[in-house]
Amino acid sequence: MEADRRIRRTAVVGGGFAGWLAAIALTRKLAGQVSIHVVDSPESGTAGLAETTIPPMLELLRFLGIDQNDFIDKTQSTYCLAAKLQDWGGEAQSFWRPFGAFGALIERRPFYHFWHKAKAAGMQPRVESFSLEIAMSLGNRFIFPTNTLGVAQTLRYALNFDTALATRYLRTMAERAGVIRLEKKLVNVTRREDGFVDELEFEDGGKLRADLFIDNTGARAQLIGETLGVPYESWQQWLPADRLLSAPAPLEDSRPPYVRIGARAAGWTWRAPLQQMLSVGHVFSSAQQSDDAALAELRAAAGADFIAEPRRIEFTPGRRRATWEKNVVALGAAAGFLEPLVQVDAHLVTNTLFNLLDHFPDRQFDPAVIASFNASIATELERIRDYAILHYRLSPRTEPFWAQAAAAPPPDSLAHRIDLYRASGRIIVGRDELFTDLDWFWVFEGLGVVPRDYDPLVDALDFEQVKRAMVAISQKISADVNSSPTHDSFFAVANSRLTRRA
Repeated sequence: MEADRRIRRTAVVGGGFAGWLAAIALTRKLAGQVSIHVVDSPESGTAGLAETTIPPMLELLRFLGIDQNDFIDKTQSTYCLAAKLQDWGGEAQSFWRPFGAFGALIERRPFYHFWHKAKAAGMQPRVESFSLEIAMSLGNRFIFPTNTLGVAQTLRYALNFDTALATRYLRTMAERAGVIRLEKKLVNVTRREDGFVDELEFEDGGKLRADLFIDNTGARAQLIGETLGVPYESWQQWLPADRLLSAPAPLEDSRPPYVRIGARAAGWTWRAPLQQMLSVGHVFSSAQQSDDAALAELRAAAGADFIAEPRRIEFTPGRRRATWEKNVVALGAAAGFLEPLVQVDAHLVTNTLFNLLDHFPDRQFDPAVIASFNASIATELERIRDYAILHYRLSPRTEPFWAQAAAAPPPDSLAHRIDLYRASGRIIVGRDELFTDLDWFWVFEGLGVVPRDYDPLVDALDFEQVKRAMVAISQKISADVNSSPTHDSFFAVANSRLTRRA
């Protein structure tokens, strides 16, 4: 009889949002076949620190079988339609990165090509006239696209959720599904003769042996880095920030349905509303700004006293040369780190887990399977890296922080994309890329890149007909906004609690 080569035990080393997401995702697909242990530390997450996401977050909830409304209620989530980047192109120069469509396809050509022609002809169209998400954001409006009124049915949205509450939510769900939590401190890792990880040894003398290990130990990377010696590739020459401060602050008068990102001399700040408080953060370069100055910057962004002590993180942007080595798969910061500028933390964890399920091994750990997984993860990370670099590469700000980032020669993959846009306004992306041509367009347009020419195919159409289509699109968006309730109206329970506190 052939020996049973199936994976029977998986150890997730490190809890937090990523660790418990890994546990529940694996349980969802492998329940009854694999026992899953999570080596966790005592709960210590600070309430009121937001994770800002992109629309695929909603697909993740559906995959996990999570009721979206229940998750939103228990994690104090708000809805998010866009990011507004303020002062990124200089003082008072702002632009939007919405999630949804821009105009409409006309004869199979993206609307931004007609936008380029309209501007070249001296027209001054406004982005909010052709982006439902921007128009709704400006009016502080929101409505579910599944509404029965026929209003805003193409609206795309994501969530801002409280990271500590979401971690607790996933942990509860995972433990109910049979995941075993071990509240222990890892002090040593032993290896087999072939170099694979064998056992975890804990401070209390206990041990845990597993077939597959998920390393979610943060930037320290205790398994894949310290034990297996997989090197880390820095991207700091393009992304100079290396520190992050975040804290909860009192909520403002209203919760805008978007994230505000503000450029600063040595980095940038964010403001993301939750149901009962505001999450603020500051990403900066330690070479350009001291911790004390950064804290003052964060206080200024909050506009009020913090509700809890700020959290501080040191990081190096980049990735592990291999995300999967032998029987260890890195997750979260153990695999790599990108500052939250492009809101992909939850996506990167999810992408790693889905790729692991697509490549799930047996105990032979075939090198071809591992190589395919690593290639997929590396490609995804590098594409997202290029999109993040674009924000710095094109900014005209002149402070040393910004000048350093703009001066670094970009990766060839990014340089080609910039050259193509400058020439003709074209943006070519792969079918499986996370960020679409529209995502790229918003940054190019927002930072003032004017193509030397527009796509010649738009001249094949009667532009008077195009203008009529533009008027119709604008009128529909205006009607949808006017027919939608305010974003704040979706949080009646939170509103009543805030009123009682006042």
